[in-house]
Amino acid sequence: MSKNNTSAVKFFRVFSDSWSRLVLALLIAACWPARATTILQTFPVKLSRDEQLLLEHIVCGQEYGVAVAEIDARAFSANASQANYADVRCRPHAQLKGKPLYYVAQCAREQKLWSCSPARLETLVTLKDRELVVRPGTVPPAVAVETIQKISTYGYFQAHSLDAALQSTCVMGMGDAPDLIEISCRRWSVTVSFWCPQKKTGAACPRVIYMTEHS
Repeated sequence: MSKNNTSAVKFFRVFSDSWSRLVLALLIAACWPARATTILQTFPVKLSRDEQLLLEHIVCGQEYGVAVAEIDARAFSANASQANYADVRCRPHAQLKGKPLYYVAQCAREQKLWSCSPARLETLVTLKDRELVVRPGTVPPAVAVETIQKISTYGYFQAHSLDAALQSTCVMGMGDAPDLIEISCRRWSVTVSFWCPQKKTGAACPRVIYMTEHS
């Protein structure tokens, strides 16, 4: 085994032991995509080859058998020699409506140990004049894409633009009832219902039933 591989294996053997200590860091990191530009300034850091191989293995290779596409490593201070966290994107493993399906995860570093959140499926959804980054979550990917595309054409809900509310990244999940889907985007959350009691022709279904701006 090469020196690089030996180092990577050593990192991997101990990364799981640091999970409990990194929960807080990962929770903070999970909020950054929506509000990083207003709360935190971060700085790019180049990872060592060993660290790149490790994160590729943890996020992409071990579970899904695919290679890494991109690792965006960041530090909280300028000129830092080590990254505090990294966003990892795997190479696409499939396509849906002509757009790639791939896995992403956020990883945090404590001293020399890396730990990563569970990988989440991500894809691009084509809207009228742009593409939206969407994570289907517990919603079947095809249903997620169709739902986003439909509600983006509805115009307004209670004087709020639905198209403007759909800003990357949007995370989706099934609601408390089986007919509900929750969509949480950069600034807005939208609840969609597939229960459509109105039978008249032209009634929109699924229906947007709730919309709120993040505080």
